Amino acid sequence: MKRLSPSLEDYLEAAYTLGLKDGFPRACAISRRLKVSKPSVNSAVKALAARGLLEHEKYGYIRLSPAGLRAGAEISGRHLLLKDFFIAVLGMDGAEAERDACRAEHALSSGALRRLGELAVFLKAPPRRRLLRAARAAMSGKKAV
Repeated sequence: MKRLSPSLEDYLEAAYTLGLKDGFPRACAISRRLKVSKPSVNSAVKALAARGLLEHEKYGYIRLSPAGLRAGAEISGRHLLLKDFFIAVLGMDGAEAERDACRAEHALSSGALRRLGELAVFLKAPPRRRLLRAARAAMSGKKAV
C-alpha cells in the first residue's frame, strides 16, 4: 500500500482512537477531535476508503477495515510511544508532549521509533530511574529529589 500523508494518518488515527472509545466513529466526531471542517473529514474519508482502509455510510458511521485497524493501531502506537518518551524520559508537560508527538510520529522511521522505545524501557527500569530523575532535574536547573 502507498504510504499515507501525515494528514491522512491523522484522520485514520482519529478514526481508530474514536472507534476504540465509541465503537464506530462518525465524521462529526473526527471533525471535532482534529478541529477541522466536516468537508475536510469527508474528503479524507473518501481518500482512506479508496485505499481500502475504511468504509463509510453516507451520513453514518465509519468502519475501519482489517487493514485500517492495523494501520490505525500502528499510527496510534507511534504517537503513544513518543508521548510517553517525551513525558517520562524528557520530563515534558503533557500538552507540549502531545503536540510534539503528533508532529514527530510522521517524521521518524520505524527503526528510530523502535530504538526510542527501547531507550525508554532501559531508562525507566528501576536501577536507572534515579539517574533519569537527576538528568531531568539538571536539564531544568532544579535539584534532584
